[in-house]
Amino acid sequence: MSTNYPSTPRALLELVALTVGVFLVSLVAGVAFIVPVLALGYGIETTLVLVGSTAVGQLAMFGLGYAYRRYRDVSVPIALPSLFQFGYVVGGVVVAIALAIGLSVLLTTLGLLPGSVISDTATTNPTFLLGLAALSVVVVAPVEEFVFRGVVQGRLRARFGAVPSIIGASLLFGSLHLANYSGNPVSIVAGALMIAAVGTVFGVVYERTGNLLVPVLVHAIYNVILLVSSYISITAV
Repeated sequence: MSTNYPSTPRALLELVALTVGVFLVSLVAGVAFIVPVLALGYGIETTLVLVGSTAVGQLAMFGLGYAYRRYRDVSVPIALPSLFQFGYVVGGVVVAIALAIGLSVLLTTLGLLPGSVISDTATTNPTFLLGLAALSVVVVAPVEEFVFRGVVQGRLRARFGAVPSIIGASLLFGSLHLANYSGNPVSIVAGALMIAAVGTVFGVVYERTGNLLVPVLVHAIYNVILLVSSYISITAV
């Protein structure tokens, strides 16, 4: 176990490498799940395959993130939220949703709103959105918050302080979602920066409460609201 910080450039490169690593292991694990399931006759766009591959990929991401946390001995405090901390949950969700809507309107006005790689799948199989919403609560939000707020932000905080750690972790969090978007490169980067901006909300509530479960709840509720709203919009047509 290594607890001493390397030089600043090496420390930053280490966390960039971690971000690339969690993306790659999640991708490989997801594909490893899909191949045998397809061999059993399931369609690649069925809810079982899509949700299952996402879950397996996220668990692989957690494994690498946890190994890094152990290696660098990063403290990740987790506890049941107090009543005061639940106030941060509510406030965080409101701010995150408002920020996402505002930035979406801005990007639309500028002609930079990217497409979503799951939009066609969601249109033909909207149930997938509900499966993804449920998965967000039990797997996606906990894993992504553990890696990017707990591990990455915690690691950066020890070296650079609270504000730089929030910004740095959020930018890496946003970069993880580059593959979620389609369109021209500028709009894809704009979409990732929008996710990074929302990630700063998660980072702030983590810093203010010192409890990882708070941003996990904010992230989970945020995802559920967006996914269920998309489901209602598609099925109401």
